[in-house]
Amino acid sequence: NSNMRLLATVALAAAMLAGPALADPMATAYGNTVVITYGDGTTVNLYVNEDGTYTGSSPAGESAGTWAISGSQTCFTQASPEPTPPSCSKTVSKDVGESWQSTGQGGAPVTVTIQAGR
Repeated sequence: NSNMRLLATVALAAAMLAGPALADPMATAYGNTVVITYGDGTTVNLYVNEDGTYTGSSPAGESAGTWAISGSQTCFTQASPEPTPPSCSKTVSKDVGESWQSTGQGGAPVTVTIQAGR
C-alpha cells in the first residue's frame, strides 16, 4: 500500500543521508546563479534557494517554483507564470565556476554553469 511505500522511501532516504560523503549537492548553488545555456544561445538564470524554492529569469520572462532531489535526479517544477511538469536531470555536485552538459526543459541539450553571486 502507499503508506508502506512512503515508509520504505523515507527509510531509504534516511540511509542515503547517513553517509558523511553525501553533503548537500546543491549547496554551491545557494547565493549564486545557475546559468543554463541552450544551443541557440538562449540563457536562463536560476536562483536556487536552500528552502526548496527557486526563481528564474529568461528572455521569456520571470518564473518561480520548487526543486527537490529524488533518487539520483534533481527536479525543478515551475509554479508561475504557469505550472509545468517537473524538469529532471541527474543530480550533480559542482563548484562555483564549473560548467557541465545536461538536459534542459523539453529534453534539449544545455550547458550549465554556476556563477558566483546573484
